[in-house]
Amino acid sequence: MKKFLILFGAFYFLFAFDLTFTRAFNDFNQGIRLSKKNPTLAYKKFKEAYNLIQQLKNKDTSQVYYMLGRMYCNGWGVKKNYKLAEKYFLKALKLGNRRVHCCLARLYFKMNRADLAEEHLKYSLSHKRIANYCNDLIQPNINKEQ
Repeated sequence: MKKFLILFGAFYFLFAFDLTFTRAFNDFNQGIRLSKKNPTLAYKKFKEAYNLIQQLKNKDTSQVYYMLGRMYCNGWGVKKNYKLAEKYFLKALKLGNRRVHCCLARLYFKMNRADLAEEHLKYSLSHKRIANYCNDLIQPNINKEQ
């Protein structure tokens, strides 16, 4: 019986985490889709995602920190804060999320730290799977170099 309770507890913990994460991820993505069409509803979705993410923050998953970084970088449901965005992006990177290089490049361009932005953009472009996330960054920087 004791083994059953331990297994049930572990299963419940994982299921609860997955359910909360899925809800946060869906709200986050809905907020992105709505941001231009309906900013008020988008803000509400980002706030819901943010509240759910706060419950998951201590789980150390790269996707949670990636979403938090994007929210703070863009002011989605929270007050824009580049320092917090950088902190969360670097934490996501440390946990293995490589597409965050594009986000760091965007952030560093916004912060006028072109040297760091170029470093992350260069890394992203050298990895085809990551480069797709940087499409909006490639053209402006190619034009700058010409």
